[in-house]
Amino acid sequence: MNISIIKRKDLVEKNTIIMLIYGLAAGLGGTAQFILGRPIGIALSLFIPLIITLILYLIQRKVEFMQRVFPYLVLLSMIAMIYFTIASFKVTLATIVMSFFALIIGSIHNQYSVFIFAYVCSLIELIFNFTLDTGGYAVDPANVFVVHALMALAVILQVRQNKKMQANIENLMLDENLKAKQEEQLHLSLNNAVRSITSKLEMITESMNSATTAQSEMLNSVQEVSAGSHRQSEHVIEIVKNTELTSSEISNMIKQLQDILNDAGNASENAVVGAKTMSTLKSEIDSFTQFFEELNKTFTVLSSKIQETNQFAQDIKKVTDQTNLLALNASIEAARAGEYGKGFAVVADEIRKLAGNTDEMLLKINENLKQVNTYNVDAQSKLKIGLEHITIQANTAQISNKTFQQMFELMDVLKNKLKQFTDGANSIEKNSISIQQSTAEFAAIIEESSSTIDQLSSILSKVNEEQIKIKHHIDETYQDALSIRK
Repeated sequence: MNISIIKRKDLVEKNTIIMLIYGLAAGLGGTAQFILGRPIGIALSLFIPLIITLILYLIQRKVEFMQRVFPYLVLLSMIAMIYFTIASFKVTLATIVMSFFALIIGSIHNQYSVFIFAYVCSLIELIFNFTLDTGGYAVDPANVFVVHALMALAVILQVRQNKKMQANIENLMLDENLKAKQEEQLHLSLNNAVRSITSKLEMITESMNSATTAQSEMLNSVQEVSAGSHRQSEHVIEIVKNTELTSSEISNMIKQLQDILNDAGNASENAVVGAKTMSTLKSEIDSFTQFFEELNKTFTVLSSKIQETNQFAQDIKKVTDQTNLLALNASIEAARAGEYGKGFAVVADEIRKLAGNTDEMLLKINENLKQVNTYNVDAQSKLKIGLEHITIQANTAQISNKTFQQMFELMDVLKNKLKQFTDGANSIEKNSISIQQSTAEFAAIIEESSSTIDQLSSILSKVNEEQIKIKHHIDETYQDALSIRK
């Protein structure tokens, strides 16, 4: 059982003892006062503190905090009871004895604090007896206080001795609990150890059975391995020959890859040159396209000027027509003038001839302008077609330039991949040589392993016999462990 629970139960029982002793004292005292016919105030001074203390006792049984305070409350109740008894009647032998009775109650809990408080309360009660004595009953106070002090000393020594005994008992109980726990722990540990040993022995037995079976199978396997190792040796020799042929083929393949790598490098350089040439060609075509565009603009301006010239010829034709009409009017007026108008008629005739020549000149100019317009339109049409062809060639040159650039990039990627493949082929060649050497060494190891396996077969036979003996010993140990557990 837990020490704290025991202490709590002890405290409750001691509180019950105090309540019982105090209740008997106060109850008997109050009843005696009624029987003796004393004033009712004396009985009430005994019963009222008793009732209050009884209520507090019932409360402390439910409230843990009140259990520790209850002894102090009983002592205070005794002080109140003695004071009211003296005040309502007088000092008697019972009131003096009750002062000493407080020391006895204070010693029940075997606690210094409770006893010291009881001593102080008892001292106060004696002071009440000697200071409130009106009948001269309390005599020789010095001897009473000396006896009180000696009694307190004896009681406190008894409390001290009881406290030591209680501490020793608690220590013994703690030691017993500790030993009980240790023994229980040892018992559990022993059971666990036996259970663990038993389970492990069962596992070892099963493992030994499995190992025995496995070793029997291993013996058969070793014999099969011994027969198969010779066949492996023959296969390894064939592998060595095939590895030599593979190494030769890889060497030839590396040479061919090196040639391809060189050709890829040359093709990459040619692609670079082609890309530069196409870039130059595109620049020239762009310049030529710009020239044709400017020439087209010039012909456009020329066409507009020819149109203006045609308009000028029309205007000149109108002026010529008006000049012919003016010359005709002048000839008519000169004929009307007679002799005076002959000179004017000659001038008009010359003007008419000049207008006729102008008409002939305008006809030729118009014919020339029509031919120039025809040639100009034809030239503009051809310039437009040429400009379209040049634009198409420029786009084609740009596409060709991009194609050359992509071909250069692809050739560069191909070159890198071929280089990686060549490096991988070189590594394969080195690994092939290493495999050839390792295979040759492996063939020699297999030859040595054949003899070793034969020796291993005989060793495994002996180990199998030893394991059978070990299994027998383990079975005996398992039975012993079962007997210990029982």
